[in-house]
Formats: sequence, C-alpha cells, structure tokens
Amino acid sequence: MADAPTGAAPRCAVVVNPIKVSDAFRDIVTERLAAAGWAEPLWLETSEDDPGRGMTQQALEAGVDLVIGAGGDGTVRIVADGMAGSGVPMGVVAAGTANLLARNLDLPLIEADAVDVALAGRTRDIDLIKLSVDGGPSERFAVMAGVGVDAVIMDEVNSELKKKVGAAAYFFAAGKALGRLPMRMEISLDRGRRHRRKAMVCLIGNVGTLAGNIVLIPDAEAEDGRLDVYVASPHRFTHWLKLVVRVITRRPQRDDQVDNWQGRRVEVHLAHPDSYQMDGDVAGECRDLVAEVDPGALRVCIP
Repeated sequence: MADAPTGAAPRCAVVVNPIKVSDAFRDIVTERLAAAGWAEPLWLETSEDDPGRGMTQQALEAGVDLVIGAGGDGTVRIVADGMAGSGVPMGVVAAGTANLLARNLDLPLIEADAVDVALAGRTRDIDLIKLSVDGGPSERFAVMAGVGVDAVIMDEVNSELKKKVGAAAYFFAAGKALGRLPMRMEISLDRGRRHRRKAMVCLIGNVGTLAGNIVLIPDAEAEDGRLDVYVASPHRFTHWLKLVVRVITRRPQRDDQVDNWQGRRVEVHLAHPDSYQMDGDVAGECRDLVAEVDPGALRVCIP
C-alpha cells in the first residue's frame, strides 16, 4: 500500500453504490477500520449521473492507501478501470446478482468478510482488458465482454424480475435471445488471419467463470498476460448437446463447434450491429470490438 506520513493512520476511500449494499454497510466499514487503526474513510457514493468514475478519480487524487469498490459488477468494473495502473490496492465488496470478479478471485460475498480481506493487506496484480468499440475510446473490464447470446440475454432481462428472483431472471430472457441469433462475424487474433463464423456467442475473457459458478473457459487466468476468446457456433441439436457436455466436463468435445483461442489482442467485426456487454452489463450496440490485454494493471486485495 502507499506510504502514509510518519505517525499518520492509513486512510481508505469507499466508492459505493448505495442501492446495492445493506443498510448496515457503512457501520461495518467504520467499525472494521477503527479496529484496524485506520483513519475515518473518504465515503463516495455513486449516482445515476456518475456510476463511479468521478468518485474513483477523487479517491486517487486524495492519496488514499486503499480504495474499496462496493456494489454490483458495473460498479466494480468502473472502479477497477479508474484504478488501472495506479498501484493503489482495490478491495472488492461484491453486492450484486452475479458478482463475477469476486467469484473468479474466490473473494467472500459477505460484506463484513469482504471488508476484512480488503484491510488484511494481501494483494495480487491481475490483468485487465482494454476494449474499444467502433473506434471509440477504450474502457477496461475485469471478467468478460462479448456479443451474442450473453449480451442479448442481459439486454432482455427485466430489472424488476431480477430484483425478485436474482440470477434466475436470466433464464426467463434466454428464450427471447435464442430467437435472434446466430450472428455473422469475423475474428482475428494478434493481427493474424480472419476467422469467419456464424456464431451464437463470442466472448472475450480475462477469467473463465460465469454466474452460477459455470466455468466456461477453464484455461483463462487473471495473471497470464493473455486474453481468451470463446466462440460457439452450434447449428444442430447435437452441437448444443456437445456444447453442454463441454461446459460440464470442462473438456473439448469432437465437433462441438467451439473455438477457444488465446492472445494479447483480438478484433471482432459483426456483419450487423448488435448489443455487447461488459462484465455482465449491456453497454450499447457495436459492429467492431477491439480488445487488448493490460497486464498486471490492477492491484486487488485477496484472501
């Protein structure tokens, strides 16, 4: 962690989505910090107008020793993006439905336990992935981004239903999603040859586990300096069965119509614009995605 002035207690900032955390969360943080000898925290709440970018910048400008990002996957992603390359540790308090980064790093999902991990001082530097859409400025994500079934499902999920039934809401949206695909696309890794596919999904992964602890990309590692590309192009019922077996066994199946590549950079071009998602949140529509790994960009607190 950053060096505090001699004799001064370390200080952390908490970038928090207030509608995601429990009513007791602020008291939990205050009590844990006081018990560990930390100063009063800099408390920064996100809003509809700013989901965390300005707050993360404010935290870093204040010279804090730790930034805790508390909220759903969107809040965690935005805080991680803002902290990339800073060297300041980030604590993750996952308070959403999927909690993808926390699950992939084996972080606790109970608020008090997650705060304890953030204050314990053990860290690791993980990769992030920079994503540029249709030639625009890049944003970083920590888990996965992509187009196809997953993005369409996210787009179709009813927010009120999601509040009531949690992750099960995604299954209600899956039927609509399957009716809108497959998609024609071209994919090239590390500026190599173009692969043409008519795919149901194209995912760019930093890590490999989805909601429900489904391991989609077993070889994906957060510290390997590479990104993973997962493309599924099932055209027959037998392909779907083999795809399911592949997910369950975590092993490729003969003729399962799945491509899994690794590299440092990937370009995806869609024949027609469609929705794309970043760490589980639909971010808009695109025709072109360019992703590049940012090795060791985020220092994150771990158990």
